[in-house]
Amino acid sequence: MIGNVVRSRRVRQILLVMAVLVAAPAIYCAVAGCPTLGGMPAAENDAAQEQQPAGARLVTRMPETLRLAPATVKSLGVQVVAAEAVTQPRLLDLQGSLALDTNKLVRVHSRFAGEVIALGQMADRGPASYEKGGAPHAGKDPLPTVGFGDHVVEEQLLAVVWCKDLGEKKSELADALSQLHFDQEQLAKMSDAAREGAVSEARLRQQERNVEADLTAVARAERTLRVWRLSESEIDSVKQEADRIRARKGRRDPEQEKTWARVEVRAPLDGVVVEKNVAVGDIIDTTTDLFKIANVDSLTVWANAYEENLAALLDLPPEQLRWTVRVNADPAMKPLEGRIDKIGYISDPAQHTVMVMGRVDNPGGRLRAGQFVTATVELRPSAHEVVVPASALVEDGRQSIVFVQPNPREPCYSLRQVSVAWRSQSEVHLRSRLDAEQSARGLQAIQPGDWVVAGGAIQLRSALDDLSAAERAPDKAAD
Repeated sequence: MIGNVVRSRRVRQILLVMAVLVAAPAIYCAVAGCPTLGGMPAAENDAAQEQQPAGARLVTRMPETLRLAPATVKSLGVQVVAAEAVTQPRLLDLQGSLALDTNKLVRVHSRFAGEVIALGQMADRGPASYEKGGAPHAGKDPLPTVGFGDHVVEEQLLAVVWCKDLGEKKSELADALSQLHFDQEQLAKMSDAAREGAVSEARLRQQERNVEADLTAVARAERTLRVWRLSESEIDSVKQEADRIRARKGRRDPEQEKTWARVEVRAPLDGVVVEKNVAVGDIIDTTTDLFKIANVDSLTVWANAYEENLAALLDLPPEQLRWTVRVNADPAMKPLEGRIDKIGYISDPAQHTVMVMGRVDNPGGRLRAGQFVTATVELRPSAHEVVVPASALVEDGRQSIVFVQPNPREPCYSLRQVSVAWRSQSEVHLRSRLDAEQSARGLQAIQPGDWVVAGGAIQLRSALDDLSAAERAPDKAAD
């Protein structure tokens, strides 16, 4: 009988231990906030969890959804706002820099190779004072020569080059004209003599051949000077000098000799000398950039647009292709209006940006090429976008997510992967309509009126990751 008592006690102890082991998971769930309390219905489970003042748990019936206790909502600083349809034009800021307008930038060359014997002079280095055409200065002190930063006007003298080749070609034309005049006189005399029988027919024909050769030589010399881009007035001056030489019976004018091989280099347009590469005594050729002159009344703007903003820029009608340019280093300067001329066709493979080019006026000459600027473009509002605060978006380099509150009366928050249309420092535009490819990637549209978490989104993401990892842990342990 004693043995039966002992055996019954052991049986009761074994049964007690087994009961404790069976009840332990339910007890743990009640304390720790497990989603299911030993098979308790989901509604009773939700009610039990609201009794936990600092609880956060997964909602089993809704994927990637958290339910928070009221105290937890407050402690995490969770705030929601309604997504709004985009109704106002958005401002797109493009970072870039200023540059000289290549259509108004000229490289000044000499038409002939030779030695630089003089430089043009300036009455002053101010923007509006100059010595037109390099006329001699009446003052005692020599005028400063044209240099870097000087404002010049069209046809202002910049430099004088002495070219022996030009002098030789001018002399060839003068000699050919002189020979032609002589042979024509001889032909006239021989024609009169031939009619009287004093000159043979063969000699007359030879003189006619000499005149034809002289005409060919004159034409060849003129063509050479025209190929060298001498003006008709310059060629006429050579012809006039040939006439004067005949009038002086072959004697040349010493003053004319001083300018016979002179080549004047003049400014092709009004502008500023942005580069000077010449000095008196330099031996130059026709490829040497003596000066670079730029018209700086307007400058070119080179700005970079990210690929995600390219479609919005391309959709702008021509009359809205305008921007407002601000100099980053001079916030006090009034923004300047300008035009967008071209949108590039090549995307930078490293930055994924496209070059946008345009112009901006430079009143007063305050702008400088190379300055960093911000060009702001006003884009039309999209009918398929909503705007939310920038704090609502959470990105990890792989996906962009927001949390929405399906029911504003329930502290449940669902994660949604979204498609970002545009972003700034203060707000983000999300697409409310997705294409098939975006939907296949698991992205979800945000509609106007959806309640989006604007404060505490990062904390919700962290809590969701922790709870999801804890839920997967028993499965890994069982494996």
